[in-house]
Amino acid sequence: TRSTDVLIIGAGLAAMATALSLPEHLQIDMLCKGNVHECASAWAQGGIAAVLDPADSIEVHVNDTLIAGAHINNKDAVRDILAQAPAAIAWLIEQGVAFDLQDDGSTLHLTREGGHSQRRIAHVKDRTGLAVHEALLRACRARTHIRIHESHAAIQLLHSQTDSASTCFGAWVRLPDGRVTTW
Repeated sequence: TRSTDVLIIGAGLAAMATALSLPEHLQIDMLCKGNVHECASAWAQGGIAAVLDPADSIEVHVNDTLIAGAHINNKDAVRDILAQAPAAIAWLIEQGVAFDLQDDGSTLHLTREGGHSQRRIAHVKDRTGLAVHEALLRACRARTHIRIHESHAAIQLLHSQTDSASTCFGAWVRLPDGRVTTW
């Protein structure tokens, strides 16, 4: 049996961003069923949309998103998510993502893609997912409280049930040698 403060199952962008966002006094273990580089996150090519140009606005971005979603998206949820995008880009830069810059190096190079009416796509050439994955992986590996365990497959979540709630307290994990343990 192993123990930790936080067990994260997966090692893609969401998992690494979660690990990096948690307090450093917590011991964090991330389980990766294969090699940490074998994830869909690294295959994302385009970029990340955010209102970063003063000529653009959240409302225009919301409208573009609603149109692209055939107006079946939840407008309030769309607005809330898009409002957080500039801060998310700033956080990724702090973690070491080297987004492409304008030729003079003064600002991010923004492109216009898909249903966007404005230039708002921050990118790293056409390998944005890989660049973000590599930067977050470097940041995770630089933190002593985050441990990444490759070839560790979670096979079942462990939880307790009360009348009012279910609480996950761990997982059965297949280790690289085939043994199974609780974590």
